[in-house]
Amino acid sequence: MRKNHQVLFESLKIDPYIHIPKYEQLVNQFGELIRQNIIQKGELLPSINSACKEIAVSRDTLIAAYKELQRKGVIESRHGKGFFVKRVPYLNKKKVFLLFDVMNGYKETLYRSIVASLGARYVTDIYFHYYNKNLFKKLVSESYDDYDYYIIMPHFNEDTADIVKKIPLSKLIIIDKDIPSMPNAAAVFQEFESDIQTAMHQGYSLIKKYNFMYMLIDHEFQFIPDGIVQGFKQFCKKYQIPGGFIENIENHNIAKGESFIVFTDRDLADIIKIAHEKKYTLGKDIGIISYDETPLKEVLAGGITVMSTDFMMMGRTVARLIEKRMNTKIQNPFRLIVRKSL
Repeated sequence: MRKNHQVLFESLKIDPYIHIPKYEQLVNQFGELIRQNIIQKGELLPSINSACKEIAVSRDTLIAAYKELQRKGVIESRHGKGFFVKRVPYLNKKKVFLLFDVMNGYKETLYRSIVASLGARYVTDIYFHYYNKNLFKKLVSESYDDYDYYIIMPHFNEDTADIVKKIPLSKLIIIDKDIPSMPNAAAVFQEFESDIQTAMHQGYSLIKKYNFMYMLIDHEFQFIPDGIVQGFKQFCKKYQIPGGFIENIENHNIAKGESFIVFTDRDLADIIKIAHEKKYTLGKDIGIISYDETPLKEVLAGGITVMSTDFMMMGRTVARLIEKRMNTKIQNPFRLIVRKSL
């Protein structure tokens, strides 16, 4: 018997008089021994048979403890060799899997809100799928059973339920874009088609002074939900506003009397730059509405008008669903913030 295994066996004690399952007592004690470096990262744990004999617990109890440690990512199984310590566990902390499409200004706001609202009892690992459904599937499938909660942003204009539904509903929260084919899954979402129409209606008195409104849609670098496109078309039709779509602003000759709805920071910067070169005044000669609020847009070029959901609120609501173990769908608030650019 290895010397440190003997120390381990002497340290593991089951208390039959407390209302904590035996396997959970073992999980907590194993974790503490690893944190104290009595069992080191990369070290082989005792076999099931030898541990059962030394600790005087049933085989099922020990297997349950090892499986829970494996689920938490603390140990790993190597075929034919046994269980090894994978990492030092966090003390009494829940692990959260957070999957975004990409990191940008508003995602940073959302991320910070989620982490701050969850507090110190949670540890959040963040991943990105970059609009690649195969990568999305790989990241989700490889994380099954490794986390206590899964916060998923399914930014695709196609159903991803076949991938996400393998996560237990008690652990899953869908954010920003709902998955309608999963009616029983918790979600904090935007209603894109109606949200954009409501916001543009609020800004109609300013929008109508322009001769034409363009929406810049570059699906390669930014997820644009089909609902936003449909809502824009319906608004233009209802109010008889000439509207159209542009994929690349560099191929468009910006003229006075035009207004633009933009999604990416790059398109926003390009339009501001062109307006400056042509000596156009934002909010007078041309109009800009940017999608998704960030702190920079409040001060950029004297203030950029935005249509945006409240990402701070979204993060707080996600945390509340986790804390309260609520399984419900909540539509996040959406608003138009009028500034100088419109």
